[in-house]
Amino acid sequence: MSVLEVARVTIDPTRSQEFEEVFREAIALVQAAQGHRGSRLARDVENPGTYLFLVRWDDLADHVDRFAGSEAFGRFESLIGPFLLAAPEVTHVEGADIEEVVR
Repeated sequence: MSVLEVARVTIDPTRSQEFEEVFREAIALVQAAQGHRGSRLARDVENPGTYLFLVRWDDLADHVDRFAGSEAFGRFESLIGPFLLAAPEVTHVEGADIEEVVR
């Protein structure tokens, strides 16, 4: 069963455009990682400067053991780190893969 990483990221909202441009480069490092299944950055419309970064991994070890300890993760952090107002809040969830039916 795959694992979904949910990271809440907070930056200075006046730097959102610059952050999103840099994130395009940074996300490529995540996408190239072993076990990466998909990822997405979503902007919070009610809280400027707040984003959710969602990454689907094959398993938890792909994120916390392999990617987080890699040179690519160091580069990822160096790209987005200057924008962060605080350390990202990160959690991992699994299961309950329920598809929404839109009518």
